[in-house]
Amino acid sequence: MFNFFKKKTAPTRQLTEPSQLKVGDMLTLIDSFAYPKWLKGQSLRVVAVNTYQYQYGAEYEMVLENQSGQVVFLQIEQEDGEQWANFSIKIQREDVDDIFTLDEFARIFDEDSLTQISVVNTPERFSQFLGQRYQQTQAPFVCYFHQRDFRQQTLPQFEQEGGEPCEMICLASDDDKHSLNIEIWDGGETDVSLTLSRPISDIVELFPGSD
Repeated sequence: MFNFFKKKTAPTRQLTEPSQLKVGDMLTLIDSFAYPKWLKGQSLRVVAVNTYQYQYGAEYEMVLENQSGQVVFLQIEQEDGEQWANFSIKIQREDVDDIFTLDEFARIFDEDSLTQISVVNTPERFSQFLGQRYQQTQAPFVCYFHQRDFRQQTLPQFEQEGGEPCEMICLASDDDKHSLNIEIWDGGETDVSLTLSRPISDIVELFPGSD
């Protein structure tokens, strides 16, 4: 007997590029020595999407987690018609001292001119995320952090209540493949991140989560 009343299933959401990823979706990275073992060839789940709001725009940060619970942050950068995948990890105060020394790192905050800083030690666990020398790319600037995905919504007015203010300091390596990002929050708490920039083609598979 023909089943005329067979329930129609809703079409699966299609993902065609990484910028479409949302919470619950997954991606797989290329199996390349450009990444540490915990990222190399791994599938990562999107567990949050955050928004950094600037005076004239915004950037979106995907929080990715591997099967072991290790976290990496991803921003998709558009530049001259190309897309780049910027993967970031946060490091602790003792790591900063090990990589740069605290005295050398403090020059970033103490000097009026744009600072250049060199790596004095490359710990194995951070080797893929480190350049050899970094140059501050611009003066410190303020943004607002929202623990929320505003990609499909209207951003609040700049400086409007709801976002957490943050002063940003950005430095880039000579080859532009690595960067050092410093976030200074109200009360003086400081986050330091190492960023690895890779071709968007390193993301080889996209998997939609359940809607």
